[in-house]
This record gives sequence, structure tokens and C-alpha cells, in this order.
Amino acid sequence: MAGELYPQESIHNFIETHVIIEKPQRYVSKFRPIILEEARSTSNMKTMGPSRVEMPVPANFLKKHSKEPKLPEIKQHVRSHCTCATKKPAVPSGPFLPPVSVPAKRKTTTPKLPKQPPCVVDSSKGHKEVHNRNSGLVPVYIRKKDYGEVPNYLMRRKAKHQKALEEYNMNLKKQEEHQTMKYLSDKECQAIIQDLKSKYNELNTEYQRLPFIIDTPSMQIRKTRLEVEMKQLEDDIKLLDRLESICKNK
Repeated sequence: MAGELYPQESIHNFIETHVIIEKPQRYVSKFRPIILEEARSTSNMKTMGPSRVEMPVPANFLKKHSKEPKLPEIKQHVRSHCTCATKKPAVPSGPFLPPVSVPAKRKTTTPKLPKQPPCVVDSSKGHKEVHNRNSGLVPVYIRKKDYGEVPNYLMRRKAKHQKALEEYNMNLKKQEEHQTMKYLSDKECQAIIQDLKSKYNELNTEYQRLPFIIDTPSMQIRKTRLEVEMKQLEDDIKLLDRLESICKNK
């Protein structure tokens, strides 16, 4: 049929012109009562549930400790009376107790093992290596009894140094005292001699006032003290007189 004409193919020929869209059914709450069509237009229509809800009964509430596991009740043990015909013998009273057998002690002797040489190298497989004492690998010095203590020669040297330092300080002090010595003039020397003589006269008068018979310890001590002080003053006066005469002769 060469004379037949077919329309030109196009996508628009396959698109349906009339499409029917089915709307889903409107949701209606099961708590909402059936409302008539006439009341739909009113303003007091409610869609959030029933207007009145029944209050729950308190008897249906969950009680406290209702879900905790309950322990079984403790039953008191009732001691059954002995129905045997014979009785056991009574326990002996006082120190008469039945003898108790004491097991004998066994004497165990541990064998003395030979002293092992110090091992320096020890691997996890049990290989050991024993070194010579003078090899340098054996810790000889840290195993000494006096390890960590100050040697005796250092203590002697420290004491000697301390003694020499004390002598040096003493000599230095004496030298300073000698350098600070002051030479007295003739007038000062005469003034010192006069003061010593006046002190000697006071002690002499006090000594002469002592009683002739001295029989108490306090008086004896006083007499001895006066004698010692007067003797010291006499020596000092003689020394100053001699030094003064030597200076005048020069």
C-alpha cells in the first residue's frame, strides 16, 4: 500500500490528554464524634479531640516499689527433738581433757650448694657467661663493704688541713694584737702606777681590819682573796717600775 501516509512520529502523540487524579480520603480522628454536614460551617468546630475527657482513676496508678523483685519469706527453723533412746556422754569438766595427739616434727636439712661464680651475661634462654675478676666486666667495687664511704686517708687529710687552718688563724690573731699594742708615755705610766698603789692601800686597810682570830669559813675566804689581790698588785707595780727604769736608762 504505497499510497498510505503515516503521521510523523512525535512525543506529544504518546502523552495522555485526560489524567484522572485520585485524592486520598480525608483523615478523621477516631476520638472526634461524627459531625453533620450542616455543622461544618459553624465557628465552634473542634478538631483536637473530644470536648470532654474522662479523668483517670487513682486506683489504676503505678504503685511504689511494685516492680522491685520480692525475696522469699524467711521461715524460722524449728529444731526437732531427738527421739533416740541413747544419750551421748557428757563433756568432762575441769582440766581433765582428752589427750590430743601432736604430730611429730620432721627435721629437714637443706643441702649446702657450692658457691656459684658471679654471672654477668644471662639471656632469656638460660645462657650465662662467667668473666674473670680482672676483666672489668664484674662489678667488684660496688660489692665492697665500704662502698660509698669516705676513705680514711681523706679523713686524715681533712683533719690535718683543719688543724693547720686553726694554727694560722691563731697566729694571725696574735700578730694583729701585737700590731695594735700601744706604747705608754711616762705620764701615763706614772698615772697607772699611782692608781695601782691607791688600790693596794685600800686593800691593805681592809686586810688590817680583819680580826686577829679567824675561825669562820667566810672570813678565811675573804682573807685569802685579799692576799691574792694584794700580791697581784705588788707584782704589777714592780713590773711597771722596772720597765720605767729601763726606758729612762736608754
